[in-house]
Amino acid sequence: MKSEDCASEQRGLRGLRRLAFSDRRFQPPGQVYDRNAPRLPDAKLRNWVKLIEARAARLERRGIQYVHLVIPEKLSVYDNKLREPIVDWKLSPALRLGEMLQHSQYRNVWLDLVQPFRAARDQTQLYLKTDSHWNSEGGCFFAYQLLCDHIQRSPIRTCCRGTMSIFVAICIWAGRSIRQSPNPFDSTTLRRTLRWYRNPIAEYLETVNSEPLLHRGAHVAFGNSAPTAAQKKILIFGGSSASQRPDLLTGMLAETVAEVEFIWSSNFDWHYIRRMKPDLVVYEMAERFLTKLPRDRLNLRMRLWLQGNAAKWLITRARKRETAQAGS
Repeated sequence: MKSEDCASEQRGLRGLRRLAFSDRRFQPPGQVYDRNAPRLPDAKLRNWVKLIEARAARLERRGIQYVHLVIPEKLSVYDNKLREPIVDWKLSPALRLGEMLQHSQYRNVWLDLVQPFRAARDQTQLYLKTDSHWNSEGGCFFAYQLLCDHIQRSPIRTCCRGTMSIFVAICIWAGRSIRQSPNPFDSTTLRRTLRWYRNPIAEYLETVNSEPLLHRGAHVAFGNSAPTAAQKKILIFGGSSASQRPDLLTGMLAETVAEVEFIWSSNFDWHYIRRMKPDLVVYEMAERFLTKLPRDRLNLRMRLWLQGNAAKWLITRARKRETAQAGS
C-alpha cells in the first residue's frame, strides 16, 4: 500500500469517535479489502474454499455437521463511523469468501455474520469500544443466536442473575426477522453448566492479567446435565472470540447442549475429532486472520507436552508476583 494510502487510512481511523477499530498489530487494515490485495487476494480465498470443502466432506463422512463462521472486523460493520472512508466494506474478505462458497455443494456450512451485524449495528453496540473484539452482550450473543438458528437449536432466552444489556433490535436479514432477546450470560455465571476440565494453558490464560505469552492449545470441556439441554456434543476450534471463558461463545453453547469442548487453534486435530466423536464442529476465526491458511496438522497432545510445562511455570511466577505485591 502506498504511503499516501496509509496516511489516509490513519486519518480515517483517527476520525472515529470513541470507537477503536483495529488492533495495531494488524495495521494497515485496508490491505485486505481488495480482490488483488497482496495479503488476501481472491486466489487465497479460493484456497480457503477448497479447505472448507475438504473439511466439510471429511466430517460429513463421519456423520458430523460443520459450521464455519468468520467474525467481521469493525471496518466491515461500522464504516459509517469513519470520518473518511478507507475501505469498501463490500470487498470484506468474509463477504468475498461467503460469495465464493455459494457456488459450492457445501455452502450450507457457511454462516454469514457481516450482513446481520450491519443490519443491527445502529441498534446496539456489537464490539468493545476500545478493542477489536466483539462484546459478550452484543455481538457474541447475537452470533450465538444466529448459530443456534443455523443448527436448529433453541438459544437460552431467560435472564440469569446480574444486570443484562437488553438487545431489542429487530434484524431484517435474508428476508426474515430475527428478534434479539435479553442476554442471559454474564462473565462469572454458568447457570446449568459445569466446566469439568481445563488444561494448563487455559488455566494460565485465566491467571495472567496482561497480554498472555501462550494461548494456542488451550483446551476446556463443559458438561450440562439439565433436562432441557440438547443431547449433542459440540467441538469448537477457534480463538479469543469463542474462548474458554463462560461469557463468550463457548460458554453460551455450553448452556445449550450437553457437551461442549473448546480448543484454541485455527487448525483441526483430526485425531482428536475421531476420538471425541462430536455431533457438530464449529470453526470460529477473526476476519483479519484469513490471511493465513491453516494446514490442519494440530496435535493437541504434542502441543500440551511442548507448552504445558511453560504454562505451569508462568502460572507459578504470576502467583508469586501477586503474593509479593500483596505482602508489600
